[in-house]
Amino acid sequence: MQRDLPQWSLILLCFSLAAAFGGGMYEHIVLTPLWSASPPGSFTVIQPGTGVPLQRFWIPVHVAITLSMLLALVLTWKDVTVRRLLLASLASYVVMRAWSGLFFIPEMLAFQKIPVDSPPSAELSARVGRWTFWTWFREPLDLTSLLCAQLALYWLRRS
Repeated sequence: MQRDLPQWSLILLCFSLAAAFGGGMYEHIVLTPLWSASPPGSFTVIQPGTGVPLQRFWIPVHVAITLSMLLALVLTWKDVTVRRLLLASLASYVVMRAWSGLFFIPEMLAFQKIPVDSPPSAELSARVGRWTFWTWFREPLDLTSLLCAQLALYWLRRS
């Protein structure tokens, strides 16, 4: 049983990272075109109370990733190949989370506070355009984290 714990921690990590990647793709393909269509009127999609409660998905997913990543690192630390893959996964994840924390999350929270009946402005449209352009570059970071974790699981099962 104890021998299975490292494998199960990696499986949980892979599922958590897959949920983040899938959630990000869903946001890009379905939600972002809706809320960014004609700001601020289209912000009803992201408004607290009337829109999609993004935090209900993202907070549990990131808690699961953080806990399973730490657990997997602790349980597989002696396996050099697995450790290196997990550290690469962690590095990509940390870059994505830091970037999100510094730019994407504060902007989204600011967008959520703008009344939907406010007049449109060129400045707001430019901010939304920047957000929607740069958010696509987070997905490769999520995918890198996921692929590294999957490779770590593969190597752990081989050894």
